[in-house]
Amino acid sequence: MLVAAFLLVVFAFDLMSPLGIAAGTPYGLVVLCTLWVKRVYITYAIAALSILLTIAGFYLSVETAGSMNAVIINRILAIIIIVSSAFLVIQRKNADRKIAHLSILSTTDHLTQVKNRLSFDDEIHSEAERSKRYKRPFSLMLIDVDDFKKVNDSYGHDQGDYAIKRICNEIIASIRQSDSLYRIGGDEFAIILVETNVDKAKMIGENIRKRIAKTVVVGNDKITVSIGISSFDYNNDKEDEEKLFKRADNALYASKNHGRNRVSVITV
Repeated sequence: MLVAAFLLVVFAFDLMSPLGIAAGTPYGLVVLCTLWVKRVYITYAIAALSILLTIAGFYLSVETAGSMNAVIINRILAIIIIVSSAFLVIQRKNADRKIAHLSILSTTDHLTQVKNRLSFDDEIHSEAERSKRYKRPFSLMLIDVDDFKKVNDSYGHDQGDYAIKRICNEIIASIRQSDSLYRIGGDEFAIILVETNVDKAKMIGENIRKRIAKTVVVGNDKITVSIGISSFDYNNDKEDEEKLFKRADNALYASKNHGRNRVSVITV
């Protein structure tokens, strides 16, 4: 570990320098270097070891520069610098962890732990830009739970939440790791299917629809979904993610209007 090696170099320098010459700054720099190591316990360990080596240096150094009082003050200052550096690094790491946690919370649906609408809006824009740049296809699938209000009214919101989580699990089991699932509304989901044309997307949609209808049951009722699909036209300069979403949404409404529990596709 580079930080530990750096600490040993500083200790060697400390031993070779007369007491009262080497200040605590080098040890403080070693502790500050742990800022680039994610784990907090590394900072604690390096700080503790730095304090021990500072004390060891006091007894092991053979040459003294100045009075013993100056030497003792020098060592005390060294320990203060180490402790202060460790405190600053730990505070920064804790702040970074909180920021990362808040970032995850802001982009994740609390019930299902899949990505939320904020993530969807950001990532579909990025995927549209990538598709145009590299001329690679992708498709958007919108999914809506059929008669979900009836589920909540008949069985309660707990069972409704159960159904949403089960549906998420079935969708995740039906798509690739490279695809992304989002909960964009109470009973609405979106999937970005990368490197996927509309025909392949329809096959995936049919698999999802059949899987949910077969496995998700609340009370005496089977849960079904309606699905709308469209693909991004990367050859059209006027194409964007909003037009893609509108087509997929219209396809979803077509599924709803034609009896639900079906997959509809609208091409460009």
